[in-house]
Amino acid sequence: MRDQLAPVPPLAEDEAGLPGPAIGEPPVTLDRHQPFRALNHREFRLLFSAYAIGDLGFWISHISLQSEMARVTDNSSIWLGILFFGTFIPMLLFAPFAGVVADRVDRKKMLMVSRGAVGVVAACLSIAVLSGVGTPGVLTLFGFCIGTLFAFMAPAQQAATANAVPLADLSSAVSVESAGSNISRIAGPALAAPILAAWGAGWSFAVYAASNVLMLLALAPVHLKSHIDRHEPGSGWQRWKEGLRHARDRPPAVAALVTMSVFSVFGAAHVVLLPVFTTQVLHHPRDDFTILVIASGVGAVIGALTTGFRRSVPTLRSAATWVLGFGIAAGGFALSTSWPLSLGLIAVLGFCYFSTTTSLNTLLQHLADDEKRGRLMGLFAVAWAGLLPLGAIWMGTVATATSAPVAVGIGAAVCALYAGVLLVRRVGSGQTSGAQPEIEPPR
Repeated sequence: MRDQLAPVPPLAEDEAGLPGPAIGEPPVTLDRHQPFRALNHREFRLLFSAYAIGDLGFWISHISLQSEMARVTDNSSIWLGILFFGTFIPMLLFAPFAGVVADRVDRKKMLMVSRGAVGVVAACLSIAVLSGVGTPGVLTLFGFCIGTLFAFMAPAQQAATANAVPLADLSSAVSVESAGSNISRIAGPALAAPILAAWGAGWSFAVYAASNVLMLLALAPVHLKSHIDRHEPGSGWQRWKEGLRHARDRPPAVAALVTMSVFSVFGAAHVVLLPVFTTQVLHHPRDDFTILVIASGVGAVIGALTTGFRRSVPTLRSAATWVLGFGIAAGGFALSTSWPLSLGLIAVLGFCYFSTTTSLNTLLQHLADDEKRGRLMGLFAVAWAGLLPLGAIWMGTVATATSAPVAVGIGAAVCALYAGVLLVRRVGSGQTSGAQPEIEPPR
């Protein structure tokens, strides 16, 4: 069953809530010789531990949910696609509103309530499967519920990361957190396989429910300081629009969000076609699909950590460079019929993908005022994960009408073309290096 899967990937210092330097101010200097320096801070260590437990449980659950859907539908591609869409579309629908909430309520409490609710849903899913009532519709409904809770959790989690470290260690925090998530992306499926083989999916969901309890215990002693304006006037809709204005007033935030959106729809969505590449293009057994996933995960871990070695805040130009590299590597992957070459290229894709996402995440975190950070990170969640199902739809449709290499090749060309245009425009505007000239004070 694992060859059917298309994994998607879907803290407290006062100064962390301040935006980056304005024009004319000295740049924030980072110590590239200490990429793990964020772990020096107690609050971040606690959060990192909690996130690691939660991410590991998520991947066990994600693999098990796909496996159970394949079992009850006799490997129906349609139902697997419906489950994928139902699980991740809530990020597009609800993350913007969740960002508004994350700027009005205590972020730690928001994380704990969301995680507690995920644990309850996972326990109910375990009971449903063990009781034999886990029909395709029921599994999709549970997937949608879990996806909805993650949509509400994502902005608070991203904003909380920035509240756990000083501004100088924010890049390290984002990169270490992203690397940990990708390690779970490798370890989770490895743990899910023996659990499924020995006890079945029902007990996998019970393990996931238990992991959420452990995560709550890790979150309990965390103390976060954030600049939240609970008395900000206006309705939820007005506050959301204020978040959009904040993005517009903090260049290049809008360009970073657009870059992430294009990258998700035309780049990251290639993961849905990896099983097809394994069997139809590379002519390997279906189970070897997991080897491609692991190779991609290894590259992603290295890519996420790369940001931690930077001496300055990542720029839009550096992110565009990684997008260009992704487009070139994806084009090579689409043309490759060699298993060793494809393994190398898929690792490069993972590296470039998470170098891009971590860079853009870090850049947006530095640009945001803390009282509007949740809304900005809610928009990032939409661009990062919410648009992924739409990319999966167009890639799957094109692959069905033509072939998987053609679909991935089209996406690669769009990514490379977009990155090339963006790089040329940034050079033409004189913004060739450094993050600070791109950061302007609010108007």
